[in-house]
Amino acid sequence: MIRRSALPLLGATIIAILAFAPIGLSQDSTGEYCKSLFQVLLISLMLSWFSALTITPVLIKWWLFKNAPSAAAAEEKADPYRGSFYRGYQQALRILLQQKTLTLVLMGALLAGAIWGFTFVRQNFFPSSNTPIFFVDLWLPYGTDINATEKMTRDIERSIAGQPGWSPPSPPSARAVCVFILTYSGQRQYSNYAQIMVRMDDQRGIAPVTRHVEDWIARNYPQVNASTKRIMFGPSGDSAIEVRIKGPDPDTLRALASQVGDILAADPATDSVRNDWQNRSKVIRPQYSPALGRELGVDKQDIDNALEMNFSGSRAGLYREGADLLPVIVRPPEAERQDANHLNNVLVWSHSRQQYIPLSNVINGFALEWEDPLILRRDRTRVLTVQTDPSPLSGQTSGDILARVKPRIDALPLPHGYRIEWGGDAENSSEAQQGLFTTLPLGYLVMFIITVLMFSSLKNAVAIWLTVPLALIGVTPGFLLTGIPFGFMALIGLLSLSGMLIRNGIVLVEEIEQQKQEKDQRQAIIDAATSRLRPILLTAFTTVLGLAPLLRDVFFQSMAVVIMFGLAFATVLTLLVLPVIYACFHHKYMTPQR
Repeated sequence: MIRRSALPLLGATIIAILAFAPIGLSQDSTGEYCKSLFQVLLISLMLSWFSALTITPVLIKWWLFKNAPSAAAAEEKADPYRGSFYRGYQQALRILLQQKTLTLVLMGALLAGAIWGFTFVRQNFFPSSNTPIFFVDLWLPYGTDINATEKMTRDIERSIAGQPGWSPPSPPSARAVCVFILTYSGQRQYSNYAQIMVRMDDQRGIAPVTRHVEDWIARNYPQVNASTKRIMFGPSGDSAIEVRIKGPDPDTLRALASQVGDILAADPATDSVRNDWQNRSKVIRPQYSPALGRELGVDKQDIDNALEMNFSGSRAGLYREGADLLPVIVRPPEAERQDANHLNNVLVWSHSRQQYIPLSNVINGFALEWEDPLILRRDRTRVLTVQTDPSPLSGQTSGDILARVKPRIDALPLPHGYRIEWGGDAENSSEAQQGLFTTLPLGYLVMFIITVLMFSSLKNAVAIWLTVPLALIGVTPGFLLTGIPFGFMALIGLLSLSGMLIRNGIVLVEEIEQQKQEKDQRQAIIDAATSRLRPILLTAFTTVLGLAPLLRDVFFQSMAVVIMFGLAFATVLTLLVLPVIYACFHHKYMTPQR
């Protein structure tokens, strides 16, 4: 018995491992993040196969066959499948084998209904972490002094202190929190940006404190664009929802960004709509006179250098302190640097005259203008990104919001030379799936080849693989009943589920092939399915029970739903439908039932 089952079990184990191979071989960041899952399964499943062929038979011989079998046991051994449960299964199987066309049509209808129902399943990339930490992102108008930003940060931290469940936060800073976890993505450094990390005793206290922070900022700092967000499992970007607008003209880009921002802000589940170019700022621009400049030997670069030294400061050298090199900055006193009336008194060095010349002698005056403080590019093209995140208090995912706003944004009329791209979770999910599906065809091809080689029959392999889509009949109701979003881990679970179903199919078809050597095909199908009923059901039942604790884990719950509901439904359907599909593929060998 062990010799007969060794190779089929090895093939089924390899197929189950290969179902997880795409995530282990993915070159995307999600592959790096989830690769350990594949490595653990590879080792554990191979050890499981080895122990099943070595340790398990020894334990059975020691414990189960230690004493001589009783008369009742001998009678049960003669016919172990005479119970009502087995007789009911055999009768149902006979009916399905008689009504093969109706059975397959019914399965097709159930599968079509599951595919249609899947369109109502909520979508997500990775869930929020259950770590009791959340962040408060604060954006003031561009150009705000870092001291003002830090003062506001301290005020907000004092308002948070003493809230129920609050733990002391990190020191106040006008910069993003340092990277302390793999999935954290910090912002660029701006003087008008600050981030507060708030730690709670329990994650259940995050919602009321989040509501308090948002209300307090709205009352005391209405000019601040504030947003709160949780730590995310998996790779993440600056924002969960990002709309990138590409084109040549900054004014047109801002006009399109305003339309996109209005659509996002109109959705009640969004929080803090902003763009990465930030607000335009006022600048005092000297009106350079080329005629006066040529006469006095002063060009625009000389004026820029003089203004930089008199306000921002110019680097005059480096000062070494231990292993650090500190810049030496030359600039006037702070009182002079903050007074615009000193502009006329700025002295510009003339290389031709070798003397300083007042700035007023080479300009026609000053103009007050608005300018874009930041013009960002992507692939050497100007791109303005509108960003937002789901409100933590809304209970919705970025996928829920995208389903509502994406059709409206995609329908916006765009001038020639402008286009819209989607970033955030939508792009991360697409890249992760692309990395996953790059190796998926090869893995599934190897799985199919192994199935064909095990039986030396293309028909048997196709019959087994046709049962794989039946898993969706259980997966869709599972997500609709639990309300858990379908995320990237659920996709991994769906791939692994295919390996489990193929393994069950191999065990069943292998037994049918063995029974056919001694019986007619119809009876061989019924007897083989009956003999494998209990092992397949027990395997599926123990797998479902083993995954039940993961339903409480935020990261693995979507994968648990896929495997638990999909395996439970598909196992029952496989035991009923696979014999019918096998009979259809070997119809000419079927013996009519008397």
